[in-house]
Amino acid sequence: MASLAEIIEAAESAQEPGLISSSLPQPGGVDPLGLRQINFDLMDQVFPGINNIARHIRPFSVVTWAWRRAATIADQQGQTRVPVSVLRDFVDRIEVVFAWSQFLRAPDSVLPGRDVLAPLLHRTEYEFGGEEWERRKTARAYSTALSAPINYGPALKTFGWLQADPSGALVATAAVQEALAALDQAMEPYLGHPVFSSLGKVGVSGADIGTWAEAWRLDLPTKAEKLAMVETMAGELAPRCRRDSVALVVAASKHLGGTPSDQFLRRAMCGPPSDFHVPPPLEQIAKAWRGTQNRQAFRLALEALFYWICLRLENGATSTGALVQEFLFESGEAETAGHWFEAVRTDVFGPADWIERLDHCLYDDDRWAELPATIRAVFAACIAEAPDKAGTERADRLPLARAAQEFAGWRDQPVADFLTHVLDSWVFGQHVYWSVGRGLADARARGRSILRLKVALEDEGWTMTPGASISAPRATADRLGTMVSLMREADLLPAEGAD
Repeated sequence: MASLAEIIEAAESAQEPGLISSSLPQPGGVDPLGLRQINFDLMDQVFPGINNIARHIRPFSVVTWAWRRAATIADQQGQTRVPVSVLRDFVDRIEVVFAWSQFLRAPDSVLPGRDVLAPLLHRTEYEFGGEEWERRKTARAYSTALSAPINYGPALKTFGWLQADPSGALVATAAVQEALAALDQAMEPYLGHPVFSSLGKVGVSGADIGTWAEAWRLDLPTKAEKLAMVETMAGELAPRCRRDSVALVVAASKHLGGTPSDQFLRRAMCGPPSDFHVPPPLEQIAKAWRGTQNRQAFRLALEALFYWICLRLENGATSTGALVQEFLFESGEAETAGHWFEAVRTDVFGPADWIERLDHCLYDDDRWAELPATIRAVFAACIAEAPDKAGTERADRLPLARAAQEFAGWRDQPVADFLTHVLDSWVFGQHVYWSVGRGLADARARGRSILRLKVALEDEGWTMTPGASISAPRATADRLGTMVSLMREADLLPAEGAD
């Protein structure tokens, strides 16, 4: 597929008219209104340094251990200056061997790369070296590797298991040395194998891989590894906000009793209408958590409104006015924008409840008809709790503070006028601004062309762009599940299923 720059270059160099091959962008885009970055920024104020993948302690240990092991081997061989690429090759090998062994032991192991490693699972032997291994390393680097930026890579550094040295290699920190010693002890019977004792090209049998699976099994970290996770996740050197967030999860869990689900924890941590009373030292982090969920609900409601609109446009072009009237018919009328919100204000639900209700409306056919009224109620609830200032949140990502200020200007105006503003500015304006901007960025970077623009304004009104697709939105995962999983493995919370 030709990029915009390539098309321009070809046009400028052409000497005469001619036919060109078709080149259509691929429909796509997962952030149609450009609102999700604020969600991530707010999560960083609660659970910084973690993503939604790093759910187990053992991968932290394995990757850190692999870097230390590579350095140890180089030292034993008298190599004082080993290229970082050689050390990283060893780490890549250990990551694959670990994941391979766990998929043999338990095919449903929660590790990245199951499908990619599937061809290896029944191999009788494999060589870590040569062209095939180099291709596999390249393919894994930014996708299925444990160290990849989308997997355990960021948390290994931000939690303080690994740190960079001047050469560019990664070295284990003092805080995790006992955890690595415990893993050394568990793997001691096998450390003489070339896979664990040599740099560069080595071979391995599938039988050996299977033999090692129990020694470093994913779901059984040692006591030392658990203590290292507690220290790095919520110890003195951890960010204050993460320490307080961990304490908030523990307090909410104790209040709920047993092993509550993530959703029950999420709801309780938000405070009212939950009967969980936040301990005074944790009130600030509880406020930040509620703000994260409130923003999540607001973003999901706007994307749900955009989805509702796109489904209408599939039947043909429609004006903003007609969409407003249909939405009011389905969500309920009111004299003014202020009355429209006040009529649905309720203290029965909190932000986590609204997210859940939106999700039910979007994915349960029996509740689809409730979606417009639910969107209305979520707007009312979220704007009522909007902060006074946007802070570091960019204005072009529609901070809640900006939305609340704009609503205040429309409060006494007819609700249809306010909704027209919502559709034209908060929905269509946001969508066109971010879709076109990202498309231009793709072209400048000569990257993959994605058709993000899903709607366009024609003479007859708004219409779906050719080839555009639309799917129901989902709430952005908020890292709570990851933290709960790590906390349970580290014995900060009761194990799942415990009384």
